[in-house]
Amino acid sequence: MIWILIASSVFFLIFLLVSGNFLSKGGHLGSSHHAAGQSTFFSKEYIGVVEVEGIILDAKQVLKKLESFEENEKVKAVVVRINSPGGAVAPSQEIYQAIKNYPKPIVASMGSLAASGGYYIACGAKKIFANPGTITGSIGVIMEFANLKKLYDWAKIERYSIKTGKFKDAGSEHRAMQPEEKKYFQEMIDDVLVDFKQAVATGRNLTFEQVTAIADGRIFSGNQAKKHHLVDELGSLKDAIDEAARSAHLSGKPRVLYPKKSKKLYEFFLEDTNQTETSLFEHFLKWSSGKTQPALTPGIYLLWNHEAH
Repeated sequence: MIWILIASSVFFLIFLLVSGNFLSKGGHLGSSHHAAGQSTFFSKEYIGVVEVEGIILDAKQVLKKLESFEENEKVKAVVVRINSPGGAVAPSQEIYQAIKNYPKPIVASMGSLAASGGYYIACGAKKIFANPGTITGSIGVIMEFANLKKLYDWAKIERYSIKTGKFKDAGSEHRAMQPEEKKYFQEMIDDVLVDFKQAVATGRNLTFEQVTAIADGRIFSGNQAKKHHLVDELGSLKDAIDEAARSAHLSGKPRVLYPKKSKKLYEFFLEDTNQTETSLFEHFLKWSSGKTQPALTPGIYLLWNHEAH
């Protein structure tokens, strides 16, 4: 009896692995979209679609997909589909540079939200499409701090720092921020904002002064963004795909190629799906509770903070 149970368990495990591998390679029939790496008898030329979803904390997955489509000779142009409020500065800049220097025609398509860092990366594309109701803009930089001194006093907790310089614990939550520390952080984010505004000015063919006039963190609808020349056209993802096809001189209805997305069950827990270094237990909690966004660590962000509006 024991051997029968063991044999059944092994067979079931093999079945899961084989079926998971089949699905991860796009093992579905009748779809008009194809997964990257999936070959069909009639495969010809494609428009690749790279999706940027959620808070941008790491660029490596997006860069990997862009590189994959760059190396794929059948992919003639790329659409970057953005649904993001932005995120950390460095990965937003890395994605922007990759899009700006992309060797194939590349078009940005905005979904519900492409604000701050999400808008930043769009500025690298040759053309930007937004829906009339897309939330975009939010050209600005933000850092957030909390002063928990009164809470510590209530809890009778005394916290202090031993430091090597006066700014080493600037922004610590156990005391109020000093005026010179506020000035220090303000100068830092102002410097980052200059890079942001320059990227917008370059990508949108605007003067630095034109960008500065609207770079106060405000958001725009797609309609408003077009009036301010922040986007080129109002249109859907399909419109962006059609434009990419025209840019690549493709005729007929464009074939669309998406990177592989499906993962085996064990890969879901082992791979960092939220782009942060998290434990296996934390992954399980996020997965079981339906949470998709990680908590932000202290830092400088190109992020639309909807809670502040």
